[in-house]
Formats: sequence, structure tokens, C-alpha cells
Amino acid sequence: MADECPKCKAVVTEADETCPQCGIYFRKWQERETNLATGNLSRYQAIAQATSNEFNWTILIIICVAIGGVFYFLSHQAAIDETNSLQLPNKPAVSKH
Repeated sequence: MADECPKCKAVVTEADETCPQCGIYFRKWQERETNLATGNLSRYQAIAQATSNEFNWTILIIICVAIGGVFYFLSHQAAIDETNSLQLPNKPAVSKH
């Protein structure tokens, strides 16, 4: 390992596995740097694809819940309007003298 953290430049020793300041794992950092330098990006492409698929499902679920909420609100409001129109008797106008 280096005498300084590659991410935050904090002083570290050769025995440190992680940076005491930012917490990165030096072994994983080195593995990532080696993969980027050699062009071995298959691991990162799989992660990006999985994240993209999860994001698509999340957006779809949010849209479905929003549409369902609108339909629920409209049907509930229609039921309230219908109930109110059936229960309100016609009262004669009160005149003040």
C-alpha cells in the first residue's frame, strides 16, 4: 500500500487495510484500478445493468401506485357526492325579518 490514501490523501501505513479517514478498502481500490487499466469492465457493466433494471421496476411501481391513487380518489369522491345528494333533504329557505 502507499503512504497516503489514493482517495482522500490521508496518511496511512503499509499495514492498514482501510483508510482511517474515508474508509475505503485499499485492496478493492487497487482491484478496481487494475480492472479499469486493463479494460476488464464486465463486473461494472453487470452492476450498472442490474441497477438500471431495478430503477425501471421502481419507476413502474411508482407510476402504477399513482394511477391507482387517482382512480381511488375519483371513485371515493364520486361515492361521497352520491351519498351527500341522497341524504340532503331540501330545506326551505329561512328568511330573516
